[in-house]
Amino acid sequence: MSVANPVVERLTRADLRAFVSRAVVAAVRRAAATSPLYAWFYGRAGVRPELLSTIDEVRRHVPLLSKQDVLAFQQTLPGGGATPTDPAVRQLHLTSGTSGAGREIYPRDSNDLAGLGIPGAYEYLWAGLRPGDRLMLTIPYSQTMAGPYFQETCAAAGLVPVNAFAGSTADRLRDLYRFACAGISGTPSYVHRLTLEAREQGLRPATDLPSLRAVFVSGEPYGAGWAHDIGAFWGATVCEGWGATQTLGVAMCTCEHGAVLLDADGAPAHGVLHGLDHRCWIEVVGPDGTPVEPGQTGEIVVTTLRPGGQPTIRFRMADRVRLLEPGSCGCGRALSCYAAGTIGRVDDMIKIRGMNVWPDAVDAVLLRSPVVDYRGRVYSDERGRESVEVTIAFAAGTPPSAVADHPERLRHAVRQAVGVTVDIRVVDPADMPEEQFKSRRWRDERAVREAPVGSHA
Repeated sequence: MSVANPVVERLTRADLRAFVSRAVVAAVRRAAATSPLYAWFYGRAGVRPELLSTIDEVRRHVPLLSKQDVLAFQQTLPGGGATPTDPAVRQLHLTSGTSGAGREIYPRDSNDLAGLGIPGAYEYLWAGLRPGDRLMLTIPYSQTMAGPYFQETCAAAGLVPVNAFAGSTADRLRDLYRFACAGISGTPSYVHRLTLEAREQGLRPATDLPSLRAVFVSGEPYGAGWAHDIGAFWGATVCEGWGATQTLGVAMCTCEHGAVLLDADGAPAHGVLHGLDHRCWIEVVGPDGTPVEPGQTGEIVVTTLRPGGQPTIRFRMADRVRLLEPGSCGCGRALSCYAAGTIGRVDDMIKIRGMNVWPDAVDAVLLRSPVVDYRGRVYSDERGRESVEVTIAFAAGTPPSAVADHPERLRHAVRQAVGVTVDIRVVDPADMPEEQFKSRRWRDERAVREAPVGSHA
């Protein structure tokens, strides 16, 4: 077993739960005493944190906080929340704003910045990377939180970052070999595109890039079959991490077993994410806010357990995940378990002709070679009927016979997977926008809808 923190990783489940319970109560009290946001929010809700003594009491009496609550509070600050005046603030981290609702602002103090990269080090060390290894970073540095965070994760783990976010896909492939990288970090969408480009160039990294040991993905859901194919092509373990601006980085990640495994029948299946329980308390709740049972899918709610410039207490992430029984991984760690590859947006589900369609179910069908990427739209045709069009691009060099025959096979596969018939249109790869952060593939253009779907916070 690869160990990043022997004290935490050797705790029993009972000892870990006791620690988390004490830390949660302390975090709630501290937030109420030091954070203007929570003093405002708890005052409106009538919460008295000084009366809380157990984690169950926190669940019963502390309301869930939403993005809309944070945005509403920001309007009470000078400049609409753009310039918090606390002299302890050292950085301002903004969310990406891709949800369309607005950008939350998180002031960070020196304590936050000192430990910024520590959570990500767990993911790298558990995957088998070691100090001095080179990790290629493809997530753009322009994100207020993401760019500095990925740099600090490398520093915390002793890795050497290869900053490839400014280069082309061909440049990145060249530098993977040039610098003998041990890992790649990117979204599933971008890793897919990188893989197809490598195939087009005739590269065989499983044999000719022996330094590569791990492919780290984050930001989007993905299919187990896709992850298995990616791991086989690169000769590397596919690993996953999940975190956010609100959690100050990774809050759950895979261990040395990776993000994909084979089930009893030898078919690819999703692996296990471990919650970093000693740093972030994660709840998985249903639409009414009550906890879901193991095996069920619900919304992620987070509470950070470390002091900082802006705590996060029972925050609804609008991301969904499938909760697993503790010990589901078999690695021996007592940490909480969640299904890898299942994290997607709770608001991504699209109702089409009465059917509930999750975009990640379509991803699992379409994002396989030789398809580079796709975009989908739901619209009203000239007679007002609901129609679905999926635009796909094939990798350069795909044989003409595949281009001719593949769309119909994909149309049938989508129908089998989600119960909806789609029209498929093929475009040149150059006409498909390249996404290196969170991919937004679906638009709802029906006459009865005004807002886009499939957005990401």
